[in-house]
Amino acid sequence: MCYCLVSLGTAIAMAVGLRLHRPAGRAIWRLLACGQMMYVGGDVAYFTATAGGDTSYPVLANLLYVSQYVFVAAALVLLGRRRSPQRNVAALVDTAILTVAAGVLWWVFLIHPAVTGPGFSALDRVGATIYPIMDLCLLTVAIRLLLGGGARQRSYQLLLTFLGLTLFADTAYALMSLHGVYEVGGWSDAVYLTSYVALGVAALHPSMRRMAEPVERRSGATLYRVVLLAMATSTAPAVLIVQNLRHDESSDLVVVTASAVLFLLVLTRMAGLISAQRRIAMTDGLTGVYNRRFLSEALRARSERAVRHGGTLAMLLADVDHFKNINDTYGHPAGDQVLREVARRLRDTCRGTDVVARFGGEEFAVLVTGEVPDGLPALAERLRERIAGAPVLVDDGTAIAVTVSVGAAVLPGSASTEELLIATDAALYAAKRGGRNRVVTSDPERATPTGSDPADIGPADIDRQIQRWTTVVSESLRRHADDPGVPASMVAGVCAAWALMRTAGPGRPALSAEQARAELLRCRGVHFHPRALDEFLALERAGVIDTPETAAAPQLAATLG
Repeated sequence: MCYCLVSLGTAIAMAVGLRLHRPAGRAIWRLLACGQMMYVGGDVAYFTATAGGDTSYPVLANLLYVSQYVFVAAALVLLGRRRSPQRNVAALVDTAILTVAAGVLWWVFLIHPAVTGPGFSALDRVGATIYPIMDLCLLTVAIRLLLGGGARQRSYQLLLTFLGLTLFADTAYALMSLHGVYEVGGWSDAVYLTSYVALGVAALHPSMRRMAEPVERRSGATLYRVVLLAMATSTAPAVLIVQNLRHDESSDLVVVTASAVLFLLVLTRMAGLISAQRRIAMTDGLTGVYNRRFLSEALRARSERAVRHGGTLAMLLADVDHFKNINDTYGHPAGDQVLREVARRLRDTCRGTDVVARFGGEEFAVLVTGEVPDGLPALAERLRERIAGAPVLVDDGTAIAVTVSVGAAVLPGSASTEELLIATDAALYAAKRGGRNRVVTSDPERATPTGSDPADIGPADIDRQIQRWTTVVSESLRRHADDPGVPASMVAGVCAAWALMRTAGPGRPALSAEQARAELLRCRGVHFHPRALDEFLALERAGVIDTPETAAAPQLAATLG
């Protein structure tokens, strides 16, 4: 009677907790309460049927006990979906690995001995099979909850305690019944009662109202999970060794099959980890588009394909106009939101085969694959219009008008990737000088488009030009197999000195190209790195390094100090 009162008290506690705290996931607690009532009914049916001394389980009690598993499992599945609404393949694979390992133990030490052992009735054999299977199902959803991560409120911890104690008591009861040592009112029954008390306290605790809230997805690379999975995968081989030492080969086929399944699951998990690491390596963490490293690889592959099969190389560069003002006015979180939205609009506008990447800072690149039906300038214009068409809404509801300047370039397949980058970059620079929020297509015959208004150049544009020179020279240096590596800061020093000497400042004229080269060479090895200086001058003579506009000299002098 005391046993039934504790079980009934747990169901009443859940009803009181539902009415008192009114949690969002009420269906979860209703299912748990129904399951507990099924257990109370099973206890009543069992004690009524065995009052005359018959210790065999009646059919009605068994049906009610099994119903409890169904309700509890349904509640846990619903809780898992509410806490982790997004699909998590890694957690599912981990759950399968742990479940298969537990299934091997249950089969070898519980199910198989009860099914094949002498002295068991048909009903006992059915019970010895169905209850461990139901425990295994309950363990599966419990493991999925445990691996889901997120905040673990006190109510959530108590619920996990209830599950752990229940599974432990079920396993202990099955083992003791199998070996004929179970006694009514023993320590296993005390474990059952403790688990019910934990469930009742979980329902009454105030944190139960937040237990079903969505949680942040947890990374699957934690140390404890790796150790847990390693122990699970070694379970089947360990059981096989124990069976061989006992000269018992009755379950060898099941254990070997489980080992093969575990091996395939581990391979699936490893493939998922490799895929996730590769995705991280080639994706920009903020915007979700490809990063510059992946763009370089895709551009190289596209260039090789164009050389083999003919065709052209086409690229777009889009730069968010006045992005620094957005950060200064609305804050960096708003600037990050703008970058994410610009990346999304670019990705939605481009074709699935095009490569959209973050080129650096507020610049995005689009490597156009195949032929564009209406031409590259039309695609660039669509991108510009799509981004400028609607303001970007940040988290506080503020609408920020965003525009981009777009540079486009198409070169023959025989051109190098560096030539394509330089041509596209020059077109973007012309679009910025021409007033921003416009598209400029590079002239294949010239490295730098003309026709822009130099009066529009500001300190940010000059600094950007120096950065571009630095990028071009650094990439050219990296192409040399014998290059030991030149710091970008040393390359930038050469570029800044060239820009300062080639522009007129207050009270001083601009130096000619010959004079500027002579000054740089005079400081070779003293102020400037020899390899950086030599590579810069080689590119300058080849026409890759253009001359800063003289109208920007005052701003340039102020920028460089």
